[in-house]
Amino acid sequence: MIIALTGSSGSIGKEIIPFLQDLGHQIITISSSKPNDGVSNFSYADLISHSIEERVDIFVHLASLNARLDDDNFDQEVTLATNVMEAMHSLQCQKFIFFSTAKVYGDNSFIHQTFSELAAPKPICSYGKAKLQCENLIMHRSETLNINTIIFRLPPVLNQFDSSNLGKLIQLSKSNLPMASLTLGEDNQRSFLSIVNIKEIMRAILKNPLLIRNNEIYNLADSNYISLNRLLRLNSSKYILILPKFVSYLALKIPLINRVLLKLYGNFVIENSKLQRDMGVKLLTTEQSLITISK
Repeated sequence: MIIALTGSSGSIGKEIIPFLQDLGHQIITISSSKPNDGVSNFSYADLISHSIEERVDIFVHLASLNARLDDDNFDQEVTLATNVMEAMHSLQCQKFIFFSTAKVYGDNSFIHQTFSELAAPKPICSYGKAKLQCENLIMHRSETLNINTIIFRLPPVLNQFDSSNLGKLIQLSKSNLPMASLTLGEDNQRSFLSIVNIKEIMRAILKNPLLIRNNEIYNLADSNYISLNRLLRLNSSKYILILPKFVSYLALKIPLINRVLLKLYGNFVIENSKLQRDMGVKLLTTEQSLITISK
């Protein structure tokens, strides 16, 4: 099977490409960072000019501005999705997978909250707003172009290439440096997505491409939630010191620190029962995934 993919240099792309190749599939990357060889690596200019002379079975759109996205370059994310959709006809491709974000539902909260696909989108950050606009564009274009589409809404992804603040904190927990956390992280509820579950879903889809049908939206996340401190303990080879409760209380009183703590210790759970039911897969919990990765 020939799979075209954007975002080959991103954290997911770096791990998913060799996985797909090991399954025996041919990968075509559309990239701004890889040299164009006219065979397996192409530029976005090639995509836009419809000069890629290859029939593609499935197009996977991973590329995103991510942390670099703000109100000033919001339209670039939507333009990127538009260019990909407009190239589908020239690639003779009718199956499309778009990796979106759970941030279309909103952001972390100190109140426990769980989102299913039925939850009304209420994005707050520029990234969530841009991805929601991309979703709407893709759904509309898919209907008019007769393309079968799956949109995956992802929580933070756990893999070895994660460079987010949370990723850096997890990497720190793996070091021999002293590690401390707040009591807020003992019972907060967070959804994550481990790379092993992304691979499991891709394996299921490639085994049965008919799963890409009816322009569906799915939450793609590890099964069940996990607290931040539990996540850190699973990654740490050392004891993690939990600071007294009054430290959390005082820190939350400072607006700037409060915003940082909300990103790390806030609650945000998305449930994946629709995906597991429709695709006939059983996804691991975050704890199970981390044990699998460490083997």
